[in-house]
Amino acid sequence: MKMSKQIRKNHSSASRRGGQGSKIKRIANEYDLQGLGDELVSRWLGEDGYERESLRDLADRVNNRLIHAAVDDSFTLLDGEAENIRRLLTDNDVTAGMRTETRQNLKNKGIKIDNLESSLISYQSVYNYFKRDRDISRESQETTNRPEASLESIQKLANRLRAIVTNNIEQWVRNDVVTDGSYNVDVALRVTCQHCGERWSPTTFLDQNGCQCTHDTERAEGNEDVTSSDTETV
Repeated sequence: MKMSKQIRKNHSSASRRGGQGSKIKRIANEYDLQGLGDELVSRWLGEDGYERESLRDLADRVNNRLIHAAVDDSFTLLDGEAENIRRLLTDNDVTAGMRTETRQNLKNKGIKIDNLESSLISYQSVYNYFKRDRDISRESQETTNRPEASLESIQKLANRLRAIVTNNIEQWVRNDVVTDGSYNVDVALRVTCQHCGERWSPTTFLDQNGCQCTHDTERAEGNEDVTSSDTETV
C-alpha cells in the first residue's frame, strides 16, 4: 500500500514537471530545445525567477526559438528578425503577398519552410499541453488588478505596429516606391484630457492617476469619453 501511494506521488510530480505534450515533445526533440516543457511551466506560473506570461506570449516565445533553431545552420538572424519572421508567417494581418515573399526568401536560404510551418504552435497548443500533459493551472488575474499588465499589452501593440511599418518600408524600398535610405520607425501613444488639453504617455497617465485638472463635473457627467490621441509614426 505504501508503495502504491509513492508511485502515485511520483507520477503526479512527473506530470507537472517532467511530462511532455505530444507536439511540445516532438518539436523539443526535433529542434533540440532542451528543458522546453519545464521552462514553459515556470513562465506560465511565474516561478523560478520568471514573470508570469500569457499563453500567446509563450506560443510566440516557442515559435521564435523554433525559427532560430531552424535557420541556425543556414544563416545568422539579426536582433528581432526571428520575431518578424514569425509574425510574417503566422499573423492574420499579414498579406498573402508578404507571406509568400517571406516563405520564398527562407526557401532560397535553404530552410525547409514546410517543416518549419508545420512545427509552429498556437496558444491553444500551449493550453492543451498544460491542461492535459502537465496537469497545471493558475488562478486568473484581471488586468484591472494589475495595471502593469495593461501597460505591457499596450507596449506589445506598439512594438507590433512598429514592426509592421518597418516591414512595409523595407518592401517599398525594394520595390523602388520610396528612395533607399536609413529609416527609423517611432510609435508614440498619447492620452489627452479633453478639458485642459494636457497630454501624457500611458505610463505617466497611470502614474499620475489620470488628469488632476478641475472642470465642470455637471458638464462632464454622462460624457466620460476616453480618447486615445494620435499615433505618430515615421
